[in-house]
Amino acid sequence: MKRTYSLLLLIASLVLASCSGQSVEKSDPVISKSDYNFTMYDSNNVRVAEGLFEIENLSSTESSGKYSFTKVITEFEGYGNMKGGKFTGKINNKEKMMLVNTNPGQADRNVFFNLNIKKNPVEGTWYFTGFRNNSKPGKVKLNKISSQN
Repeated sequence: MKRTYSLLLLIASLVLASCSGQSVEKSDPVISKSDYNFTMYDSNNVRVAEGLFEIENLSSTESSGKYSFTKVITEFEGYGNMKGGKFTGKINNKEKMMLVNTNPGQADRNVFFNLNIKKNPVEGTWYFTGFRNNSKPGKVKLNKISSQN
């Protein structure tokens, strides 16, 4: 029930944000099939973890790949369910947003990234949801790794 509530709250937030009177950019999302370094921050904007985020499959509406941690500064709520693995994502091209599920094989106790894919670096929020509790959202930032040609 809380998962449904969280998803409805996310959708409502996106709808309200689209009504802010700002013009929507018509450019393509900046996200691409590539590797990214990511940094997670807690709700006080203190760095808690760093890692590698690899987008292996990308379409106009979906993404998937894998991620791993390279450094965990402080264990955070949801870390036990997010020790690295596969992710899936849904892309809203109109709003230039991507919702990433870092634990797609499990219905409960997931960490989600809600990413603004309008500009580099890609930034957004992460949050932990569970049937019994939810955490305060934190910030997440992805920086594309330069290709070695």
